Amino acid sequence: MIDVQLADDWRINPPPEPFANFSPQGWVLSLPEEDAARRLLGELAKTPNARLLSRLGMILAVLALLLPLSLFAVLGNGIYDLLVGEPSLRLMLVSGGALLAYIVLAIIAAGSQRLSLLSQELGAMVDNFRDMTSRFHLRPARIKRLTRAWCRHHGLWQTRRVAIWNPGPPRENTVQVFWDILLPLFEEMLPDGSELTLHVRADEMPTVRAALRQHARLRLRESVSRSTVGAALTPGSALAAAERALLCIMRIAAFPRDRIVASPLAEAVGPCCFSENAFARLTRSFASDAEQEAAPRFLARCRSDYGYLDMDAGQIEILRLPEPLATETWADASDLAARMRQSLLSDPRRFLHEGDPAALLCTLNALAVLHDASEDAPLRQNLKRQLKALIGETLLCLEERENYPLFTHIARQEFTAGPNGVQPGGQPGGQLARLLPRVIGEDDAASALGREVLDLTRFNAFDAATLLCLARLLEICGFYPAASAVWLKLKNIDPLRAGIHLARLCERQGRAAEGLAGIGRLLADNRLDQRPEIRVAALLEGAWLCYSATPEALDQGWLWLDAADDELERQPGEAQSHWRLHNYRALYFDAAGRYAEAIAEHRLALSIPGVRLKWYSGSLSNLAYVSRKAALAAPGEVGQRLGAALEYAELAVKLKRRIADKDELPVALHNLALTHLCRALTDKAATATAAASARAACAEGLAILDEIESDKKRFALCLEMALAVGLSGEDWATPLATACAAWPSEREQVVLARMTPDETGLAALGKAILALEILD
Repeated sequence: MIDVQLADDWRINPPPEPFANFSPQGWVLSLPEEDAARRLLGELAKTPNARLLSRLGMILAVLALLLPLSLFAVLGNGIYDLLVGEPSLRLMLVSGGALLAYIVLAIIAAGSQRLSLLSQELGAMVDNFRDMTSRFHLRPARIKRLTRAWCRHHGLWQTRRVAIWNPGPPRENTVQVFWDILLPLFEEMLPDGSELTLHVRADEMPTVRAALRQHARLRLRESVSRSTVGAALTPGSALAAAERALLCIMRIAAFPRDRIVASPLAEAVGPCCFSENAFARLTRSFASDAEQEAAPRFLARCRSDYGYLDMDAGQIEILRLPEPLATETWADASDLAARMRQSLLSDPRRFLHEGDPAALLCTLNALAVLHDASEDAPLRQNLKRQLKALIGETLLCLEERENYPLFTHIARQEFTAGPNGVQPGGQPGGQLARLLPRVIGEDDAASALGREVLDLTRFNAFDAATLLCLARLLEICGFYPAASAVWLKLKNIDPLRAGIHLARLCERQGRAAEGLAGIGRLLADNRLDQRPEIRVAALLEGAWLCYSATPEALDQGWLWLDAADDELERQPGEAQSHWRLHNYRALYFDAAGRYAEAIAEHRLALSIPGVRLKWYSGSLSNLAYVSRKAALAAPGEVGQRLGAALEYAELAVKLKRRIADKDELPVALHNLALTHLCRALTDKAATATAAASARAACAEGLAILDEIESDKKRFALCLEMALAVGLSGEDWATPLATACAAWPSEREQVVLARMTPDETGLAALGKAILALEILD
């Protein structure tokens, strides 16, 4: 038996460049996808036995042609003499014998099964010596015979290990080097106990595995997977010609990761954000039929075998190429990009895909490059109008699809600028803004007055609907200062709606009392009577701010919740309003210690259809919060109820990570960390693992708070980190000091005052948490 293993280690160990490599350790054969047959015949020609056999075949072919020609000359002369001269018995016998010999030779040559070499050589000559290396016009039997001589010459019968790169899947009605030539010889010549390793691409693995099971002498072992994320990228030598053409299309179906409106081809290397839908549209326009057919398989290989495509932490697909390959394909990709941009001039929506913001951004990128490269003023103005429409469409698409990771990626470049529009790293902010129609341009803002006008007219290129969408996205993704700036601009157009969101942003930035005062003034506005949907939103926001501000405001919050409930009964509003009503009622029940009613309200909130995933993830996080408190309030059922709380917390974190809800993810991570800590404090056997899980959740939450420049739940996460460090047996004095400096409330300060940075203080902190005195 021959042991066969399958390996998909293309990213770590790319295929060797030579066709064959023979060493004492074994054979290594690299079979290129397109010219494996040509390379095999090239190797066969180097072998003495094969070369001799090939020359002998040519000699026999020449002799075979000369013999019938000689007989035909004798026969022709004899027939001529019979017709022109006087026939004689000797002449008739010679002519008849020549004719008979010619017929017999023709019959033998036509019907013999033993003259395969002769018939093959003659067939090749009749077929104008067509390329035998790529199409196998000659019978595989001859090539197999040549290959057997080649294998004997290199001692295959003594080899114990053979590695084959890229055998490919078997195909019907096609002769293939590995499956029809090499594999039968391996089965025939390799000794028992030999090892055959096939390095197979991931997309071909099932087909190859099924084909190998049909060979009796092969014993298939478990597949060996060595592909790992972050490993070295496969070099360009592993790519077929069609794949290189598709790679050029991939490069223009992407936009730079660090600069959205810069040519992805300006630099030969660098990560780019990739759009599969834009790639599909471009392929239909610029690829041949064969390349279009190979495109899905090539994408699969780029994600699995080659490592050119991968998802980053924000769930954006990133295109990365090795530097030599990027340099090699730069010229072809640049030419293709120029053709693509010229196509966009006649139809700017040519390569868009409905509902795909990444494809929109690829088109934005191409139009922006055209804008910067053009010196035609009317064309530049036309491109600005097109870019304005596409940017607005992109924002709406991002909100509808809840594609918060991609918006966060854009906003990090567009809205994280510091004073004078300069980002902390020194790069100018607002790359997209400079391409929009502006009241004044950047070059007109040299003076202080010009800069003031430029700042006042920021975002004025968009209409109110687009600005509303932008403000909501900025708020959800945690860009609070930029969101406040947009809502302040909208306050002139819709002061009631803008006032609600500005109050919410006050709470998000740690000023709940200020937000509550703003909502109080807004609810006293008589204009709310003509807008019941805005009144409901204001009442619900007021109830939330009462809950967030001080315990003394809860009574007012209950009144506002009841008023919102009455409004919704008279005139049902959006699904989100009903979700918020049940969610906030649950929070108030929780504050009153009525945990069962709070859990019921959160479940009602989860059952409302049509709510965005952000709100569903909020319900899951709140269910984890209340379930944990209910577990601690029922000592006899702590283990079971904490298990449910942990499941809710994990589901909430997974969902918020998936939609990149940076606004609320720290809160969900706080609930997850605190649930792990309660498990560590109540179950001694799980202390170590639970404390480690809590530390990981706290570290992630604090990193997000630093990223979005927010202090929401910072104290809680810092204190949980300190407790997790202490439960792990480490010195927790430093993290405890960090927590004490992270703005605890007055009630929390009273509890912290009793804590000492030793084991006694650690035990006291644990008891306070289980007694719901702190971090409740």
